[in-house]
Amino acid sequence: MTSEEWYLTNRQYWLKSQYGLNLEDYNNLVKEQNHKCAICDVDEVDSFKGLLFVDHCHTTGKIRGLLCHHCNTALGKFKDSESILMKAIEYVRKSNGS
Repeated sequence: MTSEEWYLTNRQYWLKSQYGLNLEDYNNLVKEQNHKCAICDVDEVDSFKGLLFVDHCHTTGKIRGLLCHHCNTALGKFKDSESILMKAIEYVRKSNGS
């Protein structure tokens, strides 16, 4: 098995086991989002490892969309909390003089 074949097999297993998606489902989501992060619009080729990451609700497991590594990590750091995100927005606005 080539390294590319191993990667695809591993990626397929991960998508299915973690999110219930097959590779075709994932690729359809990528196309629906025009190959861009749902938050910052970075193109997937410019994202970490050239991939968009599956974002999901940790409570329900529902897939929300695909994000670049930075946006996916940021949501996790903010604990997927709207109130914490709003406080962060207000903090940035205040410090920018907006």
